[in-house]
Amino acid sequence: MTATGSRAAIPAAPILSEPERRLARVRMRGVEVTMAYVPDEAEQRRRAAAGLTGVTRVDLLDVLLGLPADATVPWRALSARELHAVRELPPGCADLSPAGVVRLLRRPLRAELAIVRAASWRTGLDHAGRFGAYCARLVALPGVPADLGEARAEADYWGVGLVAGTEVIVPPEPFRGRAHTPAGWAFGEELHLRTLTAAVPEQPPRRS
Repeated sequence: MTATGSRAAIPAAPILSEPERRLARVRMRGVEVTMAYVPDEAEQRRRAAAGLTGVTRVDLLDVLLGLPADATVPWRALSARELHAVRELPPGCADLSPAGVVRLLRRPLRAELAIVRAASWRTGLDHAGRFGAYCARLVALPGVPADLGEARAEADYWGVGLVAGTEVIVPPEPFRGRAHTPAGWAFGEELHLRTLTAAVPEQPPRRS
């Protein structure tokens, strides 16, 4: 990934203070968004060695999610649906042997925060809402809106952070949906694929 360097730092330093978090500007769900995420570097190295990038098919991820990682599941224990899915897996997802199947695939990263830049808070909230099932959200406005009270109330109601310039109007609500679901895994896989070619915005200052 290559840095762009010319745009202002993301105004979310308290949220992005952990050193392992990274930023990438990507297009997802029809929106240009800066995603903050925590990569699983060991899993990404394993995939690179296996020649595997990502798996975005929800049906395959659904079956994989039902298999324990790094443990052999006997063939006789698999349903017909699971057997069909396992045979369609790309190389690097599982280890298949006469004894059974071992899931190797893990989530490549964890999405932490979707940062949406918008000229109006209404547009920003609409766009940020597309990421509500996957991570915390933050709308960054160029300046304080004239209807600040309404903007603050709406952002607070929906749990979306709101920043105007460098001023934090509403902090983003922590993401509560930590359950590992096929759709959430697919989102992480899609984000991982986007980060392979994404530009990295200027990183926010780290707290000492």
